[in-house]
Amino acid sequence: MSVRRFRVDLRSDTVTVPSHGMRQAMSHALVGDDVFREDPTVRELEARVAEMLGKESGLFMVSGTMSNGIALRVLGKPGDEIICGRHSHIYCYEGGAAAFMGGMQLHTLSENEHGLIEEDELMAALGRHEDIHFAPRTVLALENTHNIRGGRILPPAAAARILSIGASAGLRAYLDGARLWNAAVSLECGVGELTGAYDMVSVCFSKGMGCPIGSVLAGSGEDMDRARWFRKRYGGGMRQVGIIAAACIYALEHNISRLAKTHEYARKLARAANSSPILSADPSSVDTNIVLVTTPESTAPSVVRALEEQGIGCFATGPSTIRLVTHLSLGERDVKYAADTLAMFGA
Repeated sequence: MSVRRFRVDLRSDTVTVPSHGMRQAMSHALVGDDVFREDPTVRELEARVAEMLGKESGLFMVSGTMSNGIALRVLGKPGDEIICGRHSHIYCYEGGAAAFMGGMQLHTLSENEHGLIEEDELMAALGRHEDIHFAPRTVLALENTHNIRGGRILPPAAAARILSIGASAGLRAYLDGARLWNAAVSLECGVGELTGAYDMVSVCFSKGMGCPIGSVLAGSGEDMDRARWFRKRYGGGMRQVGIIAAACIYALEHNISRLAKTHEYARKLARAANSSPILSADPSSVDTNIVLVTTPESTAPSVVRALEEQGIGCFATGPSTIRLVTHLSLGERDVKYAADTLAMFGA
């Protein structure tokens, strides 16, 4: 009979499982048919998130990818071009959904180390805004925190400058805020302080917040009415989904304050990796709960396999880069084991 080994899963914060308290909240949720707007728990969640984000209305979604796709379709239209970062989630990780589902194309620009698109490239892209040879540029999409850049936070003042440039050119602004909770905790501010200049914002509950499913898209009442229509067309209409919305409300009340600990864990892992004989990481670049670790040239896949054999789950994000993500299902024992393993790796 095989014995289950001790394992620390650092592949993503989506691997969290609902806590006992969250499961209890789910089991006692008041429910109704949400397609008819009759689920009281969903309505409460949507209203609470919209208020937190400083928006008029909210809409519960199955996933962040659905939220992103519907938001872009509401803000733009088929044939339009969306300006976004070259390493943004909507470009890299959503299967071409903007083109497939919305008939829109993505115009990608370079990003700095924080994941913010470069101002000179934005100006150049907007410089051909009126040329009929090019698709109309109607939406500017940013991401905070930035996944591929390692959970980096968009510097508020610099982001405001980029958004101002876009607004002056008539672009509507969208924020993929899947991990915006982490940014707000790290900056010690409310999420609404980071969303004022955006027409529409999405936040996720199935990542750092520890829920099994769900995102909320927020914006004006008119935009959310259109988003609800697209959600139905995309197959996202749900019935007694208050069972899931209750988990999200529980997370709002109990888990936001716990995110700081996951950031502390991430910095500990970065320091450990940086002390390895062959790995390197920059602890000063760890803003939230994601750590990017550099491996010897073109060895990331083999390093991932070697760490898996030692009970550490992680991803290769490039030929010489692996990603570690801390989350609410980790404890001190898990992090100590992972840190010790990383520090001795290659010895």
